[in-house]
Amino acid sequence: MYLKMQLNNGKQNLQKFVLIFQSTIQNIRLTFKALNFRSKSDNLNKAILFLKTHFQTNKSVHNYKFNEIPIKFISSALKRYIIVKTRSKNSSKKIKTVNMDRYEFMLYFYINKNISNGIVTIKDSLSYKDLEDELISEKYLEDNKENILKALENQLVSTDIEKILAYFELILDDRYQELNQRINSGSNNKIKIKYNKKNEITGWRLPYKKIDNDVNNPFFDSLNISSISQIMKFTNHNTKFMQKFTHILPTHSKKQSEEAVVSACVVAKATGNDIYKMKDISDVKEQDLIYTYNSFIRSQTIIASSDIILNKLAKLPIFAKYTISDYGVHASVDGQKLETKYNTIKARYSSKYYGLGKGISAYTCNANWLPLCTKIIGANEHESGYLLDIVQSNTSDIKIAAVSGDMHSINRVIFFLLFAFNNRFMPRFTKLEEKASKHLVSFNDPKNKKYDGYLIKPNKRVNKELILKEQNNILRILATLALKKNSQANIVKKLSSYKSNDTLKALIELDKIVMSLYIIDYIDDEEMQSNVHRSLNRGESYHQLKSAIVKVSGKKLTGKTEIEIGISNECARLISICIIYYNASLLSKIYEYCIKNGKVEECKKLIRLSPVAWQHINLIGKYEFLSNIEIPNMENMVAQLIMELNTIKIPKKIFKKT
Repeated sequence: MYLKMQLNNGKQNLQKFVLIFQSTIQNIRLTFKALNFRSKSDNLNKAILFLKTHFQTNKSVHNYKFNEIPIKFISSALKRYIIVKTRSKNSSKKIKTVNMDRYEFMLYFYINKNISNGIVTIKDSLSYKDLEDELISEKYLEDNKENILKALENQLVSTDIEKILAYFELILDDRYQELNQRINSGSNNKIKIKYNKKNEITGWRLPYKKIDNDVNNPFFDSLNISSISQIMKFTNHNTKFMQKFTHILPTHSKKQSEEAVVSACVVAKATGNDIYKMKDISDVKEQDLIYTYNSFIRSQTIIASSDIILNKLAKLPIFAKYTISDYGVHASVDGQKLETKYNTIKARYSSKYYGLGKGISAYTCNANWLPLCTKIIGANEHESGYLLDIVQSNTSDIKIAAVSGDMHSINRVIFFLLFAFNNRFMPRFTKLEEKASKHLVSFNDPKNKKYDGYLIKPNKRVNKELILKEQNNILRILATLALKKNSQANIVKKLSSYKSNDTLKALIELDKIVMSLYIIDYIDDEEMQSNVHRSLNRGESYHQLKSAIVKVSGKKLTGKTEIEIGISNECARLISICIIYYNASLLSKIYEYCIKNGKVEECKKLIRLSPVAWQHINLIGKYEFLSNIEIPNMENMVAQLIMELNTIKIPKKIFKKT
């Protein structure tokens, strides 16, 4: 930006700028010589090759003729800043020459400018590699297309794009018509139409029901306080999840971990006390903690243990009742900003979230109150780039049908990507009216008379020809993602960085079609609106539970490396799952009792009761893992809670505006 200002202010200021930053240019030159830049512009490629050759040969700049220096990559408006006229030694005639200092800086300026939009790439870079290098090759796809599509076992990805477009074209206009008919007839009475003084329609809005906070329901208040070690012991007694903590060395694979010490290590990492502090606040020896942590505590073992509990949870009688929709499990994704104790690669400053400290974002996918999977991302990274990756990283037996998120979960291609992989994306939009008026599309001309009188109508026409033209590149992207040859984060970042790319434009066209269908359904279906909000609220409940665990030592994640930060995050998730399993087991037993005794109303209340509660669990103090800890008596607690059935309070709904 500063260089642009200097260029606009003329040659004199540019020369001063080059002189002032001469030392910086020397550093940039070293980077330029080391990196392998490639450009889609032939003129820029020639300039890059010329300057690299010049540095290698150490040829004097005065030995170059004007025509030997490639300057076509520079715009006409800027060429005048690098071309100077000087008198020849043997003649009074002025000849054109190039100011090499300005030329070098101008080349760096163009490389920097074009790296951001994908015109310049760096072959050996992770972030600036060419999209072609990120995808499976055209030749590989062409030679193995049938085998690839068969291996994917994904009907949508293997379906011809023309058939998909024909399906969209068939249903899209019908949905516009159905929605507007329901609005005009009054069947859809939730949408509120705005009128001016002349009784002319000026817009519309859609109220939604905000549900009160439903964590720590008073129903659990009557229970005796249990320690976190008791909860983990109860969970392991019923699920055997500790068996997944295997030794890191294959030669020691038969050696079993000690349950009490593993529990101490997990609690230490989750609460931020760390291994070396846990020896002072627990009954476990330091040497046992260090050995167990180094030998048994890894992200893989923690995730495998969490999956065991999640799969057991899914088999509880009450779990099926937590499913809020008839199309399957409705999940949600959201990032939770957490401060870190130490500086790491992904830790970033953010005064809004961390004050003067640094932190990360723990991106989590939640379904039916359960944190299915989580991933650490930088606080500066857009959550939407990881949405497909986080959904596909779910290794439990709980299968997701739809996923919701806030505005941070939306990017230009995510609707279609999730659709292609058999998941429906159902975000909660802010300013829904504005979004609908700008982004709704159809296969017909929006000015078509058939849309006259429609309150909800398309604004743009789908570029069907572009989609068909780019169908092979679209298939390459989908096949690359499906075969896990690359992550959605890398590919979406790459596509989003391009300012003008036909493949990206075609994907955006497909995305707008899927988004249009969702917006129409969302406006027309009150139950869908409720499901989206409830799913997101459940995800927020988990964040509150996790905050209660992490803030035991000041709400900071421990770990000096990305691996250790990931372990701390997974340990916090594991303890959260143990607490939820404990609560859900209680509620499930009570639910079975109510079913058996015909208590219909109590059953309805129990289903709405959140298993995310921790007021009856002690997370702080001195931890005891090795002493003779008693497992909470489930029968006594169930009998006690059955007497409290009349005290169940269900969260209220409050109408808000979108």
